[in-house]
Amino acid sequence: MRLQRHPQGTAMTETIFDKTSAGRDEVRTRARGLPQRLRSVLILVDGARTEAALRQAVERTGAPVDTVETLLSMGLIQPVAVTAKVAQPAPAGELVEQAFAAATTADPERFRIAKKFMNETVVDALGLRSFMFTLKLEKCATLPDLAALAPEYTRLVQKAKGAAVSAALASRLRELLI
Repeated sequence: MRLQRHPQGTAMTETIFDKTSAGRDEVRTRARGLPQRLRSVLILVDGARTEAALRQAVERTGAPVDTVETLLSMGLIQPVAVTAKVAQPAPAGELVEQAFAAATTADPERFRIAKKFMNETVVDALGLRSFMFTLKLEKCATLPDLAALAPEYTRLVQKAKGAAVSAALASRLRELLI
């Protein structure tokens, strides 16, 4: 399913992808031996990212243009449609206030998703070397705690996987934290 605009332009339906059980198994076991760039995109699929955002990540990581279709055909991801409102761009000062409000609001589901994302991606990037970072991650109890670890997370992933993968993962983390 692709982006569909309603006549008034106030709402749209957009596809969101999530990993299948085979996709989650592949992230854990690496049994299929996916090329690294395909694997990086698979890791980014989390059931919250829109198709457009996922395709931007494909571009940033240098993965093949048909990566989403490839992962679909392999049965590693599946589409989930949601309806969302089209947001009007906010002035810069207002955007900063919204980001702070979002970081200080208690949102356990968003916290859980962000923490899981950080844990899975840092373990994938570093393997056993991620142990000290995951200990710090386990001590986090709020979104601001996770945000405080974001610079270290980005640094570690960049060192292990390079600037392109790090930029894509850091961008997704920012989306989850704000």
